Amino acid sequence: MNDISDLLRELLDRYSNTGELDREFRRMLRDDPNLRDEYEVWCDDHGYKTSTGFRDFIDEIVESQDSFWDTYHEFGYNI
Repeated sequence: MNDISDLLRELLDRYSNTGELDREFRRMLRDDPNLRDEYEVWCDDHGYKTSTGFRDFIDEIVESQDSFWDTYHEFGYNI
């Protein structure tokens, strides 16, 4: 069984937030019926639509990372 959240994080690390990530994940779903079934359950469990769930999840991760850095800089810390 695949952990969809972990898989999406790995794809984000590999492809950044690009169309290539979207294409790769859609390809994986198309090529692996078991993954597609697990993804549908994951979407249902997390309240996502299957058509946009992975993209919504990725966008939430990116927004969370941006928020972290905004807060970090707000308190005067610079890298």
